[in-house]
Amino acid sequence: MITLFEKDTCPHEGNEPDLASILRPILPDLEAVQGHLARTLRGTNDRPVREVVDFLLGSPGKQMRPALTLLAARAAGGPGNGSPGPGRVSLNVAAAVELIHMASLVHDDLIDAAEVRHHRPSIAAKWGKRVAAAVGDHLCGQAFRLVADCADPRLFAILGSSLCAMCGGELLQVAWRGDFSLSEHHCLTIVEKKTAALFGACCRAGAVIAAHEPATCEALEKFGFHFGVAFQILDDCRDLLGDEERLGKTRGQDLRAGVVTLPLMHVTRYLWRRGEEMPDLKDPATGGQELARLREVFHSSPAPRRLTQLVISHADQAKQQLELLADSDFRMSLQQLADYIQASALDTLIR
Repeated sequence: MITLFEKDTCPHEGNEPDLASILRPILPDLEAVQGHLARTLRGTNDRPVREVVDFLLGSPGKQMRPALTLLAARAAGGPGNGSPGPGRVSLNVAAAVELIHMASLVHDDLIDAAEVRHHRPSIAAKWGKRVAAAVGDHLCGQAFRLVADCADPRLFAILGSSLCAMCGGELLQVAWRGDFSLSEHHCLTIVEKKTAALFGACCRAGAVIAAHEPATCEALEKFGFHFGVAFQILDDCRDLLGDEERLGKTRGQDLRAGVVTLPLMHVTRYLWRRGEEMPDLKDPATGGQELARLREVFHSSPAPRRLTQLVISHADQAKQQLELLADSDFRMSLQQLADYIQASALDTLIR
């Protein structure tokens, strides 16, 4: 069985399921997607390309975006959804959204000069900036080749729009780099464009594959969007608060790169009210100590409660969208994903 979720345990004791349990109804489908992804990327005789591809495939992520695509397709199909496995279109779309995500990570690491991703060197750190730029483009090209094979223009429109939103969000993030006077609205705009747009597109694309009812497709897109906002807020908090072993990258990477996230914006405002400035984490001699101090400042500020409120609110809005769907194991998995994010926020942010 697939092992991508084995290290993710539920944040609270009790009967809440972990991610592997939540996604159990589609774990065989996710295995099929991973195999399809590997065949797609390894279908080349060009040795330099194959070397980079093998490196990328050696550290798969959580596959949250393919999971949302598959769950939405199954949930939109109605009770039981007795299909024995994902068809060609579902496989193509689920693999395509993961390729788009992988491309965005390669380009993010290039822009932010990040050296570590998934416990290993980033593509830019290992092969250089030029290769990283080309690899990101290659992954996007492969993604849309898979979408083209589906011969459904609706899927092009859905995923193309989300990619435009992601690029717009990245441009805003770069333009606003280091500007800690940004408002919560500005930070949420970046979250919505860079993450939530693709999450919403995953769910809408999955629904379009399986259903013809516009209301079902719209509801699942809204689920993905709000779930994506909650997911990214929590992920940004973990960049500041999390353990590097679980993060798979350098802790405090956003701050070192000057990326203004919601938690960093709130910490900065709190420091300014106390007459203090945001410390410089670029000095290796003091960076670790300053980061530890920032974590303490974060927990003593109003930030944890405000960000927990945002995560819970968006997760609740996501769950409300599921009321339109018929009961099924797949709808239940979507509900449990939103519950999981809420529980994780309480565990991570509220001491």
